[in-house]
Amino acid sequence: MNDIQFAFIDESGDYSFDFENKDVSSHFIIVSILAKESNKELLEQEVEMVRQKYFQTDEMHTDKMDNPHLRIQLLNELKDLPFNIYAYVVDKRKIREDSGITFEKTFIKFMNRLIYDDLNRTFDQLDLVLVEQGTKEFMTEFKTYIKEKSVPDLFNYSIFGFNHSKSELLLQLANFIAGTIAKGYDQTQYSEHYPLFHKIIKKKIIAINLWPQNYKNYLHDYISRNQDSQFDEVIFKQSVNLTLQYLEKNKKSEDADEKIRMDLLKFLLFNLRENPNEYVYTQEILDNLNAIRVNKINHHYFRSNIVSKLRDSGLLIASSNKGYKLPVCLTDLYDFVNLSSLTIHPMIQRISKCRNQVLLATNNEIDILENNEYEYLKKIIDLEKLAVTE
Repeated sequence: MNDIQFAFIDESGDYSFDFENKDVSSHFIIVSILAKESNKELLEQEVEMVRQKYFQTDEMHTDKMDNPHLRIQLLNELKDLPFNIYAYVVDKRKIREDSGITFEKTFIKFMNRLIYDDLNRTFDQLDLVLVEQGTKEFMTEFKTYIKEKSVPDLFNYSIFGFNHSKSELLLQLANFIAGTIAKGYDQTQYSEHYPLFHKIIKKKIIAINLWPQNYKNYLHDYISRNQDSQFDEVIFKQSVNLTLQYLEKNKKSEDADEKIRMDLLKFLLFNLRENPNEYVYTQEILDNLNAIRVNKINHHYFRSNIVSKLRDSGLLIASSNKGYKLPVCLTDLYDFVNLSSLTIHPMIQRISKCRNQVLLATNNEIDILENNEYEYLKKIIDLEKLAVTE
């Protein structure tokens, strides 16, 4: 059996929609701490040392640490440990009242289905671990929902479900990370230090899935590099909406490459929300995608089978020598055009020179671009010649 992947899950926030009550959370957050079985024991040992250092005899719960500077120190001690973060952030304020889910019971049922469907699509195998008891109604309902959906094999093992695995320490880690993420979203928890928190754990995050899905969710703290351009918000909106439409259209796909493409888009959306003007290096993207995969993706496969196919489908993905991003302004698109032109134009010139040499040697009897499939190339080269003569 392959190295088992565990998901230790906890939540932050509540299920209430009574926003007139200042104590009601604006967001509901679910965090999965992903860890391989081969790393589980080491991770538990390291987390226990961190817990003892910062919490002594208490559990490592987020509400027991108010000091942001201590949180920064603690996160720095966690950042190199062998785990990843996969999260959901639900802005309850943006859920329409007429949607039918602004009631606690229906909201919990809806979230059960939403998270189960996404996790089941994203991960081929996942051994889930939740809190065993307590007052967290969502966790209780989610556990029941998963058990109804999962089908054990002949050895009573579920490749996606519960298999009696336990780790109180890693559930505490999930709680602490959920509380940390809440400080960047939830109005009852918000901290001005969140950008520092995020910077420390950024490379641990596989995805933070925002819901409801709307491009305006990604405009948080967005400052365009070209504020004088009237088209920047149009570009921003188009790039995100095309991405969200693609994710919705292909969410039930079982194709392995399609799953990689969707995971890439989720990662780019997350980066857009946190760092709208920054590119992500290819290696960082590959590290993110490969963290949840047995069969690793290399650079060539990533460019030719993942990014290229998304662009073929009409999605806007900017690239430069600094990596990839979803475009938010004209400058991002120019980056893509400039990078592409560095490859395209020299290649066309080489083909043109090769063609000219063959025409010259054969007294114009052989034109290597004569075949119908090269008609487009021939037109481009002939137009370029015409432009030069003019």
